[in-house]
Amino acid sequence: MNLKSGNIEGFEHFSQFESLQEFNHHMERWLLEHKADVSKGELVGLKRLVRFAAKFPGS
Repeated sequence: MNLKSGNIEGFEHFSQFESLQEFNHHMERWLLEHKADVSKGELVGLKRLVRFAAKFPGS
């Protein structure tokens, strides 16, 4: 498999959230419901992805 870097700004139109506050609200609700279903390592990885997504909307 040959993966190539892309322009992450091109994915903003796929976002389902109107604002960062809405995104954070949905992530908090999801974590309240599913936190017990994921391992500690998975939770660390998910939180890192959430921080990245909040820093670079649409990526």
